[in-house]
Amino acid sequence: MAVHCNLGSVSTSQLYRKSYAGYITVDISIRMQLVKLLKYGNHLLKSRQYAEACQAFEEALLLAPGNLYFMTRAGDTLRRQKDYSTAAGYYRQVLEIEPNNPFALRGFGYALRGLLQYGDAIEIWKRYLGLKGFKNVFVLTQVADCFKAINNYEDSRTYYQNALSLKTNNRNALIGLADLYQKQGLEIPAIEYYEKALANGVIRVNILTIVGNLHYRQGNYEKARICYEKALVQEPDNSYALYGLGNYYRWKSDYRRAVELYEKILEKNDGTVNLYSRLGDAYRNLGQYEAAERVYTSNLAKNYNMYSMVGMIKLRSLQGRLKEACDCYDELLRNEGEDKNVFSDIGRLLIQRHMHSLALQFFRHALQRQNKHSSISRIIEDRIRELEALSRDAVTITDFDG
Repeated sequence: MAVHCNLGSVSTSQLYRKSYAGYITVDISIRMQLVKLLKYGNHLLKSRQYAEACQAFEEALLLAPGNLYFMTRAGDTLRRQKDYSTAAGYYRQVLEIEPNNPFALRGFGYALRGLLQYGDAIEIWKRYLGLKGFKNVFVLTQVADCFKAINNYEDSRTYYQNALSLKTNNRNALIGLADLYQKQGLEIPAIEYYEKALANGVIRVNILTIVGNLHYRQGNYEKARICYEKALVQEPDNSYALYGLGNYYRWKSDYRRAVELYEKILEKNDGTVNLYSRLGDAYRNLGQYEAAERVYTSNLAKNYNMYSMVGMIKLRSLQGRLKEACDCYDELLRNEGEDKNVFSDIGRLLIQRHMHSLALQFFRHALQRQNKHSSISRIIEDRIRELEALSRDAVTITDFDG
C-alpha cells in the first residue's frame, strides 16, 4: 500500500529555500539533519524500500517545506508504489516553481503514463528531451511506447528508430519496434527485430514464444521449434511453449509426441478450447477413439466449439456411427449458419480410409441441409456424382473379374 508524504505545516523562518539543495540555513543542526535524511532516503530508494524512503523524504519536507529536491524525490517514491496521482501532484508543484526542472519533468512523464494519460506524457517528455538534446535513449523509447499505445504507429516507429540510431542494441527499443511491427501485421520485420533483441542478450521466455509463433505462422517450422525448446529450457512447464511445440509435432504428424506435450499443459493448467480440440484430433489420428471422444465431449460440454464439433463429426464417421455424425453436422450448421467446407474434409477423410459408401451417405445428408441453389450444393452434387461413378466402376470391375 502506498505511503503518502504528509507535508504538514512548519515555520520556515530558519530555512532559506532557493533550488534543489535547499540546505543553506542559519541552523547548522537542521542542515545536518537534511543531509542525513537525503542520504538515507536515497539509499532506501535505491534499495527499493519505497515506503520507508517516502517517510525519510517526508521528514525532510517537515524541516524544509517546499524544497524542490525533496518534493521530487517524494514524487519518485510514490510513483514507484504506483500512486501515480499523488506523485503527479508533487511533480506539478515543482514545475510550477521551476518549469524546466529535468528530474520533475522525467518523473511527471512516468506518472502520467501510469495514469494512462499518454498524450500528456508525450508532451512532458518532449520538454524533457528538448533540454537533453533528444539524446536520452530510454525516454525516446518511452515516448515511442506512448505513441504506440494511442495507435500513432508512424510517430512511434520514428522515436524507436531515433533511439536505435543512438544505441543500436538497445533492448527496449528493439522489442518495442518488433511489437509495433507485430501489431501492424508485419511479421517478417517483427521477427527481425525480436531476433536482434535475442541476439543482444534478451532471454525472456515470452519473447522466445512470440518469435516461435511468428516463425510458425510464416512456415519456418524448424526455427519455431528451436524457439520453443529454448523457452522450455528456462521454464519446462511454460504452457505457451509446450503448446507451440505440440503444434510443431502435430505438423510433423508425430501425434504421440504432440499428445505428450498437450497433456503436460493440462497437468497444471485448465487448458483452452483450442488445446482440447487439438488434443482430441491427435488422439483421433492415433486411432485412440475413446480418448478422442472423452476430450471432444468434455470440451463441448463447456461451450460449443467449431473445431471440436468438426473433430466429433470425423470421429463418429470413422467409427461408422453415421447417424451421430450427421446429428453433429446439423448441430454445427445451427451454430455456424453455413458449411465452411466441412463436408469436403469429412468426405476426403472417409475416402482416404476407403469408406466410400459412408462418404456417399454423408454427402447426401449434407446436400439435404443446403440451399438448393447455393454454390455449396452444386459442389456436393458434383462429389456425389463422382462417388456414384466410382461405385459403378467398382461394381463393373467386380462383375468382369467374376
